[in-house]
Amino acid sequence: MTDHEVTMTSGGIAQWGRALPLRGEMTTVTFEADLMTKLVLSGNAGPTFFRSVFIGMDEVDVDGSTPRGHGVVRLEDPRSGDLLLGHVDWFMVDGKDKGQFTFDDGTGRWKGVAGEIAVDLEFCAQDPEIPLNSGVPVKGLAFIEGTGRFTVRD
Repeated sequence: MTDHEVTMTSGGIAQWGRALPLRGEMTTVTFEADLMTKLVLSGNAGPTFFRSVFIGMDEVDVDGSTPRGHGVVRLEDPRSGDLLLGHVDWFMVDGKDKGQFTFDDGTGRWKGVAGEIAVDLEFCAQDPEIPLNSGVPVKGLAFIEGTGRFTVRD
């Protein structure tokens, strides 16, 4: 097993589902994101690109901010079919959207992987006329970037 520093860059389309009351003025929504993700591991010749799907739930405040959320992630190398699997926790720090990805399973090159990546998230509605906190399904644009560490098989 070898330790690597890793950088992650990801962007694409995300959708929030219908909002349901949670507590107070908070609501909860499902999210589903289809993104292209680029991982670069230190000491490797080049990046690996993935077709990525993230599915989970967010807690949404009246202003459209998301103080908490969590989800499951599946990254698939479109060339080899190898999978990289894990989960993500979303949170806010000083009014900024953040996330922590934890990867703990995979196939092929990623079998036995262990690692975490701390990320920043930028998200907005695809249509500026539809507010994120409208309560109805909203299609959005998402961009994620961050760094972390992975242990992978040699």
